[in-house]
Amino acid sequence: MKMLVFSFIVGIILLYFLNIALLKTPILDLHWSIHAGIRFLIGFILLGVSFFYAHAVKFKSAVYITACIVAIDYTYDYYAHPYRFNLEIIFHGIFMMIWGAILGYLTAKYIKDRLMRD
Repeated sequence: MKMLVFSFIVGIILLYFLNIALLKTPILDLHWSIHAGIRFLIGFILLGVSFFYAHAVKFKSAVYITACIVAIDYTYDYYAHPYRFNLEIIFHGIFMMIWGAILGYLTAKYIKDRLMRD
């Protein structure tokens, strides 16, 4: 539990400073928060839980599925909103996926350990 909470707090702090440094705003608007949340959930569910923890998905499949979802999301952003393909936005998305993968793995491990104890 300590690693899970530590990873969450460090991730929140890094996210805050990443938003300030790259995006020049500490709080994202609703539209961009939805896209950041999608990237976080992709990392959490697909990479963290399904690949790294449960090994239910092969690495190649996880990369293809992740790349497809992210490409569709970036394409939508490109045509619908002014974000376009900024390097800052791509770095932000990579951070969100990595943070989601770490928290997904630690959450799955914590839940399994907790169920095994009870």
